[in-house]
Amino acid sequence: MCIFGFLAVAIPSICTLLGEETSPGGIVYGPKAGFNITAPEGWVVDNESGKEQGMPCVLYPKGSSWSDAKTVMYANMAGAEFEGVNAFVEMAIKEMKAKHGTPKEKIASGKTKDGHDYFINEYPATKNYSQWERVGYVQLPQGVAFIVLTSRDKASYQKDSGELEKVLKTLVYLEPKSEVASGKEYARRYRQLLDQHAEAQIEPLLTEWREKVPDDPDAWITSANYYFNQRQTNISTKKPGPGDITLTDKKGKLAGSISFEQDKPGMKRAAVLLQEATTKFPDHLDIWCGLAFMYQESGDFDNELSTLKKMVAYTREHPTQLKWLKGEPLVKPADKFAPEKLHEYGLYYEKKENPEDDKRWYQIATLATEQYPNDPQGFNDAAGYWADTGEWRKAREMVEKAHQIDPKSVGALLNLGNISVEMKDFASARKYFEEAVKLDPNGEYGRDAKQALQKLKKK
Repeated sequence: MCIFGFLAVAIPSICTLLGEETSPGGIVYGPKAGFNITAPEGWVVDNESGKEQGMPCVLYPKGSSWSDAKTVMYANMAGAEFEGVNAFVEMAIKEMKAKHGTPKEKIASGKTKDGHDYFINEYPATKNYSQWERVGYVQLPQGVAFIVLTSRDKASYQKDSGELEKVLKTLVYLEPKSEVASGKEYARRYRQLLDQHAEAQIEPLLTEWREKVPDDPDAWITSANYYFNQRQTNISTKKPGPGDITLTDKKGKLAGSISFEQDKPGMKRAAVLLQEATTKFPDHLDIWCGLAFMYQESGDFDNELSTLKKMVAYTREHPTQLKWLKGEPLVKPADKFAPEKLHEYGLYYEKKENPEDDKRWYQIATLATEQYPNDPQGFNDAAGYWADTGEWRKAREMVEKAHQIDPKSVGALLNLGNISVEMKDFASARKYFEEAVKLDPNGEYGRDAKQALQKLKKK
């Protein structure tokens, strides 16, 4: 009977009754949000009968039971990984498609008692599944509530299906029990204001958040992201670019475009906030990287490189207890994690393929080789720069250092072979290619090395 049973079991909720078993109301708590519902007239809430199936709050008509009623309902919260209703519904439809087929989407919609949006999808019976069902979905702050109505036959479904919307209209959002007047509460209010497009209230809230919860890194991160994502609308006669809106005249001919450019004062404000955050929370490498990214996006390479240098300096002085997103510890040792990040920032400039940006790529690679001489990535990047400029001897010196650090790197061997070919050192090239084949006989690098050896036979 339960089309969402697997979710209910995976994410336990706590359901309490407001009174005895015949009370018309119940509360569902999930890990990040909760809600209160009231049973429609003639129905009851039961918090015991569905427990074994992972459904702590079930509803059925008076005079019947959870096991014998022809129509029942159950309420729950989506898993903690789902904060957006669209992603949850998309997953649910995909999971149920084999049994239920394609549902009838958004057959009804409206507002809960406290103004949250809901909509209903219908899942008619199929040859493989005899139940008639409809599900109401509600977007709540930090979570998705859902209520399922399921009937044993079409006649019962037609009779009782309207009861679901009655329940949805009684729903009221509740803070999760663990929620306190802290950064989490400010984060919830911020998301709520975004949903309501209440821009005039957002900036005062962010300022209050930073003042009242000064030890919360998310106060600075959220504020910076808000200002960084501000956009200015520009209308011009220019042809539309990627992401622009095309304007046409009355005859349908191209007349111009509408573009959305980043707000420069907003970008500056975002950078200032993250600069403050690096001082307050220097162990959060995600803040350092976020600041570097903002400088990169605004075309300020000098400040980007300066930020990366400061991040590396702090990381080398404090290699333990460093944090990443949401305050989680690094998934790798700092002397592996930081060079990988430097490589990512360098690739941004390498892909631009112009001399000025190549120099920027090399500067970041040099930072990596100087500060992390036992990691091969910086040397590989530096070698790529010298290869692009035709400085083959310098390129080989860099790759040789990378090979010394990691002798089993097939990529480094392949690069050494290719550089040797460019330098007309075919004996060395053959040696490197043969070694690559031994280490990676069936892999992509190994196949490339075999092809290179075939070409060398002609030389």
